[in-house]
Amino acid sequence: MTVYIKPYKNTTIYKKKKIVLSDIAEIAASNLQASLEDVLIMEIKEDKKQNYHISIIDIINAIKEQYPDIDIVNVGEKDIMIEYIPNKTKENPVFTFLKVLSVCFVLFAGGGIAIMTFHTDSALPDVLIKLNEIFTGTKTDKPYWIEIPYSIGIAVGIIVFFNHFTSKKITDDPTPIEVEMDSYGDSIENCIINSLIEKKRGNQ
Repeated sequence: MTVYIKPYKNTTIYKKKKIVLSDIAEIAASNLQASLEDVLIMEIKEDKKQNYHISIIDIINAIKEQYPDIDIVNVGEKDIMIEYIPNKTKENPVFTFLKVLSVCFVLFAGGGIAIMTFHTDSALPDVLIKLNEIFTGTKTDKPYWIEIPYSIGIAVGIIVFFNHFTSKKITDDPTPIEVEMDSYGDSIENCIINSLIEKKRGNQ
């Protein structure tokens, strides 16, 4: 009989000490489905927040101990990270709001300063004055008819680029920030897994 398993790359476990196969992987095993889901993979002994590493070899060995005659095909990850959290804490909504507000303020201030310094470095005000003189034949230090549409265009461009207006997306595509955060998350997970593998090798 052939069993297909698809381990997840990262699994967060709360409180639970005994980690079974269904906690860390999808399984396709027809008649043995329920039994394989309850196969014990590892038992967490320390009651503290910690990361653990499980390889596909550990999973195969755990299954083979109880079912030595089945064939196992892995269609998922080869290295799995378990993030164990002994107690799931509920964050204070006021504190969360203050954190979001602080981040928004920093981003707004930083973004505004970045745009202003870019415009200063590129002498954009002088360029707009020159454009006004070319198109109207008059010289003014405040060509509002160019500055206002330009400012609106920057805002619209940012909204379109980041694919967000208030809490709603313009399209279903992921935003550049979501893509970067996903890439950053993958890098963090790979770094932690590699560190856990090296730690496991050092203990052998």
